[in-house]
Amino acid sequence: MKLEDILATDALIPSLPEAVDQILAELQNDEPDLRRVNQLLSGEVGLTVRILRLVNSARYATGGERIATVEAATAILGLDATRQLVQAAAVGGAFKGVPGVDMTDFWRHSLDVAKISQSLAEELRLDKGVSFTAGLLHGVGDLILKMAMPDRASLQPGFAADDGRYEAQLAELGYAYPEVGAAFASRWRFPDRIVESIRFQCEPQEGEEKMYSSLLYLSCWSARAHELDIEGTALLDTFPHGVARTVGLTDTDRLCDDQVIAWTPVDEARDFS
Repeated sequence: MKLEDILATDALIPSLPEAVDQILAELQNDEPDLRRVNQLLSGEVGLTVRILRLVNSARYATGGERIATVEAATAILGLDATRQLVQAAAVGGAFKGVPGVDMTDFWRHSLDVAKISQSLAEELRLDKGVSFTAGLLHGVGDLILKMAMPDRASLQPGFAADDGRYEAQLAELGYAYPEVGAAFASRWRFPDRIVESIRFQCEPQEGEEKMYSSLLYLSCWSARAHELDIEGTALLDTFPHGVARTVGLTDTDRLCDDQVIAWTPVDEARDFS
Protein backbone atom coordinates (compact mmCIF):
# COMPACT_ATOMS: atom_id res chain seq x y z
CA MET A 1 0.00 0.00 0.00
CA LYS A 2 1.40 3.38 -1.00
CA LEU A 3 1.95 6.12 1.54
CA GLU A 4 -0.41 8.51 -0.25
CA ASP A 5 -3.17 5.87 -0.16
CA ILE A 6 -2.81 5.49 3.60
CA LEU A 7 -2.86 9.25 4.16
CA ALA A 8 -5.98 9.58 2.00
CA THR A 9 -7.95 6.90 3.88
CA ASP A 10 -10.03 8.40 6.70
CA ALA A 11 -10.67 4.96 8.18
CA LEU A 12 -6.94 4.51 8.81
CA ILE A 13 -6.11 7.96 10.17
CA PRO A 14 -8.79 8.70 12.77
CA SER A 15 -10.53 12.05 12.56
CA LEU A 16 -10.36 14.53 15.42
CA PRO A 17 -13.28 13.72 17.77
CA GLU A 18 -16.04 16.34 17.71
CA ALA A 19 -15.76 17.12 21.42
CA VAL A 20 -12.00 17.62 21.15
CA ASP A 21 -12.51 19.77 18.07
CA GLN A 22 -14.89 22.00 20.05
CA ILE A 23 -12.43 22.26 22.95
CA LEU A 24 -9.55 23.16 20.65
CA ALA A 25 -11.69 25.71 18.83
CA GLU A 26 -12.42 27.40 22.16
CA LEU A 27 -8.75 27.31 23.16
CA GLN A 28 -7.79 28.95 19.87
CA ASN A 29 -10.03 31.97 20.46
CA ASP A 30 -8.32 35.27 21.23
CA GLU A 31 -9.83 35.14 24.72
CA PRO A 32 -10.63 31.48 25.49
CA ASP A 33 -13.32 30.76 28.07
CA LEU A 34 -11.78 28.17 30.40
CA ARG A 35 -15.14 27.61 32.04
CA ARG A 36 -16.47 26.51 28.65
CA VAL A 37 -13.41 24.29 28.14
CA ASN A 38 -13.91 22.67 31.54
CA GLN A 39 -17.62 22.21 30.83
CA LEU A 40 -16.86 20.44 27.55
CA LEU A 41 -14.22 18.27 29.21
CA SER A 42 -16.58 17.30 32.03
CA GLY A 43 -18.86 15.65 29.48
CA GLU A 44 -16.05 13.40 28.25
CA VAL A 45 -15.29 11.05 31.13
CA GLY A 46 -12.76 8.89 29.31
CA LEU A 47 -10.88 11.93 28.07
CA THR A 48 -10.87 13.46 31.55
CA VAL A 49 -9.42 10.28 33.06
CA ARG A 50 -6.62 10.20 30.50
CA ILE A 51 -5.83 13.89 30.99
CA LEU A 52 -5.52 13.50 34.76
CA ARG A 53 -3.52 10.31 34.35
CA LEU A 54 -1.10 12.07 32.00
CA VAL A 55 -0.70 15.23 33.98
CA ASN A 56 0.00 13.35 37.20
CA SER A 57 2.13 10.52 35.87
CA ALA A 58 4.46 12.93 34.12
CA ARG A 59 4.32 15.65 36.79
CA TYR A 60 3.64 17.73 33.68
CA ALA A 61 4.03 21.17 35.21
CA THR A 62 3.51 20.95 38.95
CA GLY A 63 6.80 19.67 40.31
CA GLY A 64 5.11 16.76 42.09
CA GLU A 65 1.86 18.22 43.45
CA ARG A 66 -1.00 15.90 42.50
CA ILE A 67 -3.77 17.38 40.37
CA ALA A 68 -7.21 15.98 41.19
CA THR A 69 -9.56 17.83 38.79
CA VAL A 70 -9.59 19.05 35.21
CA GLU A 71 -10.33 22.56 36.49
CA ALA A 72 -7.11 22.49 38.51
CA ALA A 73 -5.17 21.11 35.54
CA THR A 74 -6.29 23.80 33.11
CA ALA A 75 -5.69 26.55 35.68
CA ILE A 76 -2.13 25.40 36.39
CA LEU A 77 -1.01 24.38 32.92
CA GLY A 78 -1.95 27.43 30.88
CA LEU A 79 -3.51 27.53 27.43
CA ASP A 80 -0.74 26.06 25.26
CA ALA A 81 -0.02 23.13 27.57
CA THR A 82 -3.74 22.47 28.05
CA ARG A 83 -4.25 22.35 24.28
CA GLN A 84 -1.44 19.84 23.81
CA LEU A 85 -2.59 17.74 26.74
CA VAL A 86 -6.17 17.55 25.46
CA GLN A 87 -4.94 16.49 22.04
CA ALA A 88 -2.54 13.91 23.47
CA ALA A 89 -5.14 12.43 25.81
CA ALA A 90 -7.63 12.15 22.95
CA VAL A 91 -5.17 10.00 20.98
CA GLY A 92 -5.52 7.25 23.59
CA GLY A 93 -9.21 6.96 22.75
CA ALA A 94 -8.66 7.11 18.98
CA PHE A 95 -6.87 3.77 18.69
CA LYS A 96 -8.79 0.82 20.04
CA GLY A 97 -8.35 -2.84 19.19
CA VAL A 98 -5.53 -2.53 16.64
CA PRO A 99 -4.99 -6.07 15.23
CA GLY A 100 -2.06 -7.88 16.77
CA VAL A 101 -1.16 -5.07 19.16
CA ASP A 102 -1.15 -5.20 22.95
CA MET A 103 -2.36 -1.61 23.44
CA THR A 104 -1.48 -1.53 27.13
CA ASP A 105 2.10 -2.51 26.32
CA PHE A 106 2.22 0.01 23.46
CA TRP A 107 1.12 2.93 25.65
CA ARG A 108 3.34 1.81 28.53
CA HIS A 109 6.37 2.11 26.26
CA SER A 110 5.10 5.37 24.73
CA LEU A 111 4.62 6.91 28.16
CA ASP A 112 8.17 5.87 29.09
CA VAL A 113 9.53 7.63 26.00
CA ALA A 114 7.42 10.70 26.78
CA LYS A 115 8.70 10.93 30.35
CA ILE A 116 12.34 10.57 29.33
CA SER A 117 11.91 13.19 26.61
CA GLN A 118 10.29 15.57 29.08
CA SER A 119 13.14 15.06 31.54
CA LEU A 120 15.74 15.86 28.87
CA ALA A 121 13.82 18.96 27.80
CA GLU A 122 13.76 20.21 31.37
CA GLU A 123 17.52 19.73 31.67
CA LEU A 124 18.13 21.60 28.40
CA ARG A 125 15.53 24.30 29.15
CA LEU A 126 13.29 23.38 26.26
CA ASP A 127 9.49 23.08 26.18
CA LYS A 128 8.61 20.08 28.37
CA GLY A 129 5.09 19.86 26.96
CA VAL A 130 6.29 19.62 23.37
CA SER A 131 8.82 16.94 24.29
CA PHE A 132 6.35 14.91 26.34
CA THR A 133 3.65 15.00 23.66
CA ALA A 134 6.05 14.09 20.86
CA GLY A 135 7.26 11.14 22.93
CA LEU A 136 3.75 9.97 23.65
CA LEU A 137 2.79 10.08 19.96
CA HIS A 138 6.02 8.83 18.45
CA GLY A 139 4.66 5.38 17.63
CA VAL A 140 1.12 6.11 16.41
CA GLY A 141 2.26 5.85 12.80
CA ASP A 142 3.07 2.21 13.44
CA LEU A 143 -0.48 1.60 14.68
CA ILE A 144 -1.87 3.11 11.48
CA LEU A 145 0.42 0.96 9.34
CA LYS A 146 -0.62 -2.10 11.32
CA MET A 147 -4.28 -1.36 10.63
CA ALA A 148 -3.56 -0.87 6.93
CA MET A 149 -1.29 -3.88 6.39
CA PRO A 150 -1.50 -6.26 9.35
CA ASP A 151 0.36 -9.08 7.60
CA ARG A 152 3.48 -7.18 6.51
CA ALA A 153 6.68 -8.68 7.89
CA SER A 154 8.12 -5.34 9.03
CA LEU A 155 5.03 -4.75 11.20
CA GLN A 156 4.99 -8.09 12.99
CA PRO A 157 7.39 -7.76 15.94
CA GLY A 158 6.30 -5.90 19.05
CA PHE A 159 6.93 -2.17 18.68
CA ALA A 160 8.55 -1.56 22.07
CA ALA A 161 11.40 -4.05 21.68
CA ASP A 162 12.03 -3.87 17.92
CA ASP A 163 15.09 -1.67 17.41
CA GLY A 164 15.29 -2.44 13.67
CA ARG A 165 11.72 -1.55 12.79
CA TYR A 166 12.42 1.74 11.02
CA GLU A 167 15.02 0.26 8.67
CA ALA A 168 12.88 -2.82 7.99
CA GLN A 169 9.86 -0.71 7.02
CA LEU A 170 11.94 1.50 4.73
CA ALA A 171 13.29 -1.61 3.01
CA GLU A 172 9.90 -3.28 2.63
CA LEU A 173 7.56 -0.31 2.12
CA GLY A 174 9.73 2.59 1.02
CA TYR A 175 8.51 4.66 3.99
CA ALA A 176 8.09 4.09 7.71
CA TYR A 177 6.07 4.93 10.78
CA PRO A 178 7.59 8.40 11.46
CA GLU A 179 6.16 9.82 8.23
CA VAL A 180 2.75 8.34 8.92
CA GLY A 181 2.78 9.52 12.52
CA ALA A 182 3.71 13.05 11.44
CA ALA A 183 0.80 13.07 9.00
CA PHE A 184 -1.54 12.02 11.80
CA ALA A 185 -0.20 14.73 14.14
CA SER A 186 -0.61 17.33 11.41
CA ARG A 187 -4.21 16.28 10.73
CA TRP A 188 -4.96 16.59 14.44
CA ARG A 189 -3.49 20.12 14.37
CA PHE A 190 -0.59 19.49 16.75
CA PRO A 191 2.06 22.25 16.73
CA ASP A 192 4.67 22.10 13.97
CA ARG A 193 7.47 21.33 16.45
CA ILE A 194 5.67 18.16 17.50
CA VAL A 195 4.91 17.15 13.90
CA GLU A 196 8.55 17.63 12.88
CA SER A 197 9.86 15.85 15.97
CA ILE A 198 7.83 12.79 15.04
CA ARG A 199 8.82 13.01 11.37
CA PHE A 200 12.58 13.11 12.10
CA GLN A 201 12.67 10.94 15.24
CA CYS A 202 14.80 8.24 13.58
CA GLU A 203 17.01 10.66 11.63
CA PRO A 204 17.32 13.75 13.86
CA GLN A 205 18.24 16.99 12.15
CA GLU A 206 20.76 19.58 13.32
CA GLY A 207 19.81 23.12 14.30
CA GLU A 208 17.93 24.76 17.13
CA GLU A 209 14.48 24.08 15.66
CA LYS A 210 15.34 20.37 15.30
CA MET A 211 16.39 19.86 18.93
CA TYR A 212 13.15 18.09 19.79
CA SER A 213 13.68 15.34 17.21
CA SER A 214 17.10 14.69 18.74
CA LEU A 215 15.60 14.49 22.23
CA LEU A 216 13.00 12.07 20.93
CA TYR A 217 15.71 9.95 19.29
CA LEU A 218 17.66 9.74 22.55
CA SER A 219 14.51 8.99 24.56
CA CYS A 220 13.50 6.17 22.22
CA TRP A 221 16.99 4.71 22.49
CA SER A 222 16.91 4.79 26.30
CA ALA A 223 13.43 3.30 26.58
CA ARG A 224 14.20 0.56 24.07
CA ALA A 225 17.46 -0.33 25.82
CA HIS A 226 15.35 -0.81 28.94
CA GLU A 227 12.87 -2.99 27.04
CA LEU A 228 15.66 -5.14 25.63
CA ASP A 229 17.45 -5.29 29.00
CA ILE A 230 20.74 -4.13 27.46
CA GLU A 231 23.40 -3.32 30.01
CA GLY A 232 27.13 -3.00 30.60
CA THR A 233 29.50 -2.70 27.64
CA ALA A 234 26.78 -3.54 25.14
CA LEU A 235 24.75 -0.57 26.36
CA LEU A 236 27.63 1.88 26.06
CA ASP A 237 28.56 0.53 22.63
CA THR A 238 25.11 1.37 21.26
CA PHE A 239 24.73 4.78 22.89
CA PRO A 240 24.18 7.57 20.26
CA HIS A 241 27.00 9.84 21.43
CA GLY A 242 26.84 11.99 18.29
CA VAL A 243 23.20 12.91 18.79
CA ALA A 244 23.81 13.62 22.47
CA ARG A 245 26.67 15.98 21.62
CA THR A 246 24.51 17.74 19.05
CA VAL A 247 22.00 18.80 21.70
CA GLY A 248 24.68 19.61 24.27
CA LEU A 249 23.85 16.73 26.58
CA THR A 250 26.93 16.08 28.68
CA ASP A 251 25.61 13.76 31.38
CA THR A 252 24.97 10.76 29.15
CA ASP A 253 25.47 8.23 31.93
CA ARG A 254 22.01 8.79 33.31
CA LEU A 255 20.38 7.74 30.01
CA CYS A 256 22.24 4.46 30.43
CA ASP A 257 20.92 4.11 33.97
CA ASP A 258 18.02 1.72 34.47
CA GLN A 259 16.53 4.30 36.86
CA VAL A 260 16.47 7.17 34.35
CA ILE A 261 12.74 7.60 35.09
CA ALA A 262 10.08 5.89 37.16
CA TRP A 263 9.08 3.32 34.55
CA THR A 264 5.40 3.27 33.70
CA PRO A 265 3.45 0.51 35.51
CA VAL A 266 0.94 -1.59 33.61
CA ASP A 267 -2.08 -0.19 35.45
CA GLU A 268 -1.19 3.36 34.46
CA ALA A 269 -0.86 2.38 30.80
CA ARG A 270 -4.11 0.41 30.98
CA ASP A 271 -5.96 3.45 32.29
CA PHE A 272 -4.61 5.53 29.43
CA SER A 273 -5.55 3.03 26.73
